Amino acid sequence: MQFRERRRVIQVIRTVYDPDLKRGRSELVGKIDKAAPVVTDKLQKSCTPEELSEILTYLDDRHNRLRNEAVRAGAETLPAQMREAAEYFRTHRDDDARAFATEIRLAWEELKTALRESGFSKSKVLKRGADRDKVATLPEAPTPTVSLSVEGAAEPVSVRSPAQPVRKPRARKARAVSAAAVEGASPDMDGAGSPPAV
Repeated sequence: MQFRERRRVIQVIRTVYDPDLKRGRSELVGKIDKAAPVVTDKLQKSCTPEELSEILTYLDDRHNRLRNEAVRAGAETLPAQMREAAEYFRTHRDDDARAFATEIRLAWEELKTALRESGFSKSKVLKRGADRDKVATLPEAPTPTVSLSVEGAAEPVSVRSPAQPVRKPRARKARAVSAAAVEGASPDMDGAGSPPAV
């Protein structure tokens, strides 16, 4: 069976073999209203039990797909809706706002529980978001090269970009100085006990 979705209906099409054409041809079995997707009696009488089960499977899959798309769209637009709701609560303090706030608090607790159970706890999500933002704000700048021509030869010279950090040299550890102080030697003197040569 084939199913073609048109503007308001779903066409149910069967392919039958035509001996005159020596190939299969499409035959319209019936239509299903998209607004109320149920199998009508007329369609049920025109189909075999196998075809009927195929139609019901298609309708179930279509219903699940549309529901999943709607749920995803809701999750995708929720941050923008929450920001708009925040603006609403900044400017309204009436009974309607109180009723909305109660419903939102209950839904928010349910959403937090679902996020936590799915492995999206607050600390993990915020850490990943901060890491992603950090990487997005620090793009690697290409190192510019300057070509100097000397007697027709061009050699690239790398120039440090101002965006690249300059590393400081490591500080010397004070272990040698403190060991010398413990032995009684002055830190101004080298290992032999004499002052360093200038």
